[in-house]
Amino acid sequence: MPNAKSNKNAIAEESIKLLRQNKHIINLSGKEYVTHQGLVWLAHIRGIQSIETEMVQGQLQEGFFLFKATASGERGTFSGHGDAKPNNVGKMVKPHLIRMAETRAISRALRLYCGVGITSKEELDMQDIG
Repeated sequence: MPNAKSNKNAIAEESIKLLRQNKHIINLSGKEYVTHQGLVWLAHIRGIQSIETEMVQGQLQEGFFLFKATASGERGTFSGHGDAKPNNVGKMVKPHLIRMAETRAISRALRLYCGVGITSKEELDMQDIG
């Protein structure tokens, strides 16, 4: 009889396999990252029922935003946080810090919900990409 840990590992391995097969894992500077689009797609396969977000901190003048996202469904409830500030996003995203912080939080919550251990591209500090 399989234990809970081996079942979680099997789900994680299957998730990565599905993401790769459907081209939702990309390579940047020699490292693999999952896409936000792929996480949303996989979450629907895994029975997601809702994603709720809330702004935890918003400092318009300073250009800093922090969101919390909570994903709930057949696999349980999982939360993640995401932030955005001018020095951790690309120049095209700077005018959209609120949306990027929310997207990062959602990606993190979906990674936890789906059992995906690969960081999402959207969570990256753009300075980390060489």
